[in-house]
Amino acid sequence: MASPIKPSHALTYLRQICCSGLSREITIAEFLKALPMLIPSNSNIFTFYSEQLCPTYSITGFDVADLAPIIPSILNDFHSPQRQQRLLTWFSRYPAISHPRAVDESFYMTDLYNLIYRQFDMHHFLFTRIPLDKKSNGIVGLFRPRSQKPFENRDQAQLMRLVPYVAHAHRVGSDAAPEFSQDGMSGMMIMNTKGAILYQSSEAKRLLEQARHPRLLAEMRQQDRLLVKLTELCRNLQGIYRGHELPPPSFSHTGPNGQFLFHAYWLDSCGQQPDGLIGISIEHREPLALKILRAMHLSPLSPTQKEVALLLAQGLAPEQIRSHLHIKPTTLKDHIGKIYLKLDIHQREELLPKLLTFGHA
Repeated sequence: MASPIKPSHALTYLRQICCSGLSREITIAEFLKALPMLIPSNSNIFTFYSEQLCPTYSITGFDVADLAPIIPSILNDFHSPQRQQRLLTWFSRYPAISHPRAVDESFYMTDLYNLIYRQFDMHHFLFTRIPLDKKSNGIVGLFRPRSQKPFENRDQAQLMRLVPYVAHAHRVGSDAAPEFSQDGMSGMMIMNTKGAILYQSSEAKRLLEQARHPRLLAEMRQQDRLLVKLTELCRNLQGIYRGHELPPPSFSHTGPNGQFLFHAYWLDSCGQQPDGLIGISIEHREPLALKILRAMHLSPLSPTQKEVALLLAQGLAPEQIRSHLHIKPTTLKDHIGKIYLKLDIHQREELLPKLLTFGHA
């Protein structure tokens, strides 16, 4: 988010994200990244918990790639039965935690703080519980550096206004693959035929880490499935060259950070050598609806006009938009006229390109 916006606009955007109908993980990942627009914070986390507040996995709004291998064991060690009981007792009485003593009297002496939190300057925190269903809960964690003020009551009040929307996002999140934008970032890496990474461009390294480490805890205890899949690409490419009938050496991976497309190919004449080099291209694509939402919050449209514009840009027919928003044909026509006037466009085909220009403002 390039420039500061009014708190009311930030609140509207966060609510729109939660009501976007995108998958739970994509919605939560974007929510965490956008939350500092409303409540100043430097690192935000959403953790899924069992009914007894035993953590299952987390989604982070910041890059944890360097510490990803050690984080699961530290978090599991920290969440002892005694601390879980303290959390349960606290949340049975209060909606949020803003002081570490609620979790542990010696919190700033723990490995969790010294080996993880300190690395990201996560000194002050604000946690709130979000009931998801009968068997699971979510906890949103906001953090600030030691140099900043602790979270205040007004920060907690703002966060509490969003709790019902985050719960809604979890309940209605779609498992269907969304339409993805075609103009994302890309990078290139080089592997050998055994699947070892020999070189990564800076873009490829960043994209690979975004694809590999958006989740922590349960999944990180398992084998790195994405790297296993890349090794399989290399083997398939080699097998195809030897005349075997195998799937094409490409695959897509979708997670909280969007869709990642991987394609493998021989570098020059390396396919003729048993130790040849294989190029892997990585393309990143975001959900189109999310990209439009992110751009629209910088546009001059009113909240209702943004809602209409989003549906128009996604290709919905007028009758579908009227049904979705429960409005009359004349009301929709009036909204569309005002949208076109504000954006200085004259037909529907101009809407999406115009909206996306605000994302580069």
